[in-house]
Amino acid sequence: MIKTLKSKISLLYVGLVVLIAIVGTTASINLFNLSKSIDSLMIANYKSINSATKMMESIERQDSAVLIYINVDTQKGKNLFAINNEEFLRWYNINANNVSESGENEIIDAIKDLYTSYVSLFLDLQEIRSQQGVNKANEFYDKKMMHDFIKIKNELKQLSVLNERFMFSSKTLATENAENSMYLVLGISIFAIIGGFAVSRFFTNRFLMPITLLTQNMRSIKAGELNQQAVINTKDEIGELSVEFNNMTKRLLQYEQSTSGKLLLEKNRSMAIVKSISNPLVVLDTEYRIILLNNEFEKFFNVSEEALTNRHFLEGIKNGEIFDFISNAYKSEDETQQKIFFIRSGNEDYYFNIIVTTVKGNNANLSGIIVIFQNVTQLKELEKIRTDFVATISHEFKTPLTSIMMGTDVLMEERMGRLNEDQRQFIEAIREDSNRLTKLVNDLLELMKIESAKAVFKFKKYPIKDIIQCSVKPFIQLVIQQGKTLYYDNKEENSYVLADFEKITWALNNLISNAIKYTDSGDEITITAKEEKNIVYVTVKDTGMGIPQEYHEKIFEKFVQVRDGDMEFRGTGLGLAVVREIIEAHNGRIWCESEPDIGSSFTFTLYTAEKEQDLE
Repeated sequence: MIKTLKSKISLLYVGLVVLIAIVGTTASINLFNLSKSIDSLMIANYKSINSATKMMESIERQDSAVLIYINVDTQKGKNLFAINNEEFLRWYNINANNVSESGENEIIDAIKDLYTSYVSLFLDLQEIRSQQGVNKANEFYDKKMMHDFIKIKNELKQLSVLNERFMFSSKTLATENAENSMYLVLGISIFAIIGGFAVSRFFTNRFLMPITLLTQNMRSIKAGELNQQAVINTKDEIGELSVEFNNMTKRLLQYEQSTSGKLLLEKNRSMAIVKSISNPLVVLDTEYRIILLNNEFEKFFNVSEEALTNRHFLEGIKNGEIFDFISNAYKSEDETQQKIFFIRSGNEDYYFNIIVTTVKGNNANLSGIIVIFQNVTQLKELEKIRTDFVATISHEFKTPLTSIMMGTDVLMEERMGRLNEDQRQFIEAIREDSNRLTKLVNDLLELMKIESAKAVFKFKKYPIKDIIQCSVKPFIQLVIQQGKTLYYDNKEENSYVLADFEKITWALNNLISNAIKYTDSGDEITITAKEEKNIVYVTVKDTGMGIPQEYHEKIFEKFVQVRDGDMEFRGTGLGLAVVREIIEAHNGRIWCESEPDIGSSFTFTLYTAEKEQDLE
């Protein structure tokens, strides 16, 4: 008995090979028989017809030789008759040895008798011609020889007709044999195709049925039904696989039963933690179906966990913007992403910082999504109060500061009387502090505008050289008065950038102003622009006092001042913070490279006008 799957498949293969061999053998035998019939048709009958034709030609030439012998030249006629006599007898012998049809022997014998008589008459004709003359010879020819000549020709014609008839008969038989062979081979082929398909289908289903059942059991186990057992119908490799599969499911079931208590305890703990979180929380699977909600989520969105479990997120929370953010965060490479959204619930407005965290399994594949709605409404309100307060105070400061600066200018011009040296120094101190406060107010207002949602950047295409030249122009006289050098390295004549001209000029002015402020007489300030891979790098470099390494990042924060030993960098600490806000609004970045007593270099980037960038 065949036990292995390999042997069963081999047996099926051998059966199909046998069917193919039967079809091929039958076709070969019928083709061989057909070939024999065609050979018989072409050789035997054709040879008889050809020899009859040759004898006809020989007897006709002999008849011409007789007439030449009588009327023209006796020797020539005699020789010609003898030559064709040999030719006639040669073809006669070929035909006599090639008799293949019934009735052909009688015709051959009749031709022999008539031709013997015809040759004998020619001998008699020679005596008559030599003894009685030409006229008697012609008379003998007409009466005797012509009669036998015609009979011989008739017999030869009958011989050709007989063979032609049998040739056509053989052709019909060959055609019938060919058709019969074709139908036989076709019938066997159809039987082989249908039978082979039926047999292969039957055995294939029989062989694969255990695999199908095993696959169904595996799917059930994948769905959590571990009490599955495969049916064992065979003792081949599939049977052995089924036995091992059943052993595996038994061990899995035992393991689940032994650990289910622990898992249930951990699950309950996790559920309790999730439910107790004070912010709305939802857990989704990889198809964005809701797995779990906490109590705060149900209260805020007025939904129930029971109704939304295993439903798509949008079926419970009809907010396409939030869903798009969750979907994009899930598809990104970052494990955690967050963004603030405005949500209106009833008659109240809320701001939520939505935090999306992707959950990975042991094999590093994504297995779920955790979405936390962190309520930042109060923080937003405090931010608005702070912004409004700073804006109000800044506007309130501007009017008295303007009056103080105008007053100090009038006093310094001595329109109200001459000033002594102490008075002049005192008024100069007032003016410097007023300028510092005015710059602080202006920086605060600019920062509020940039941070406000109402801030609008008007991005257009500008030559970078125009931006730099516009920024440098206000400082030319100042650096000349202070004995410093301000140099613009104009390498990128043809570079264009996408920028808000007014704001990027303000940012560059601030960098140049700081460089002038923290350099001494004789120092150099260099401004360069360089383009690389659709990005323009703008650098403001000076040979001033420099900045310690630990402050390279901090100086871009608000209200940060730098002090290091004997060096003190005074100021409001807002200028560079505003500059960074402007550069980041252009999707660029800014950084500092500096060493004490050597100088500082501030570099920021802008995209060229050819790079498509969604900046607004």
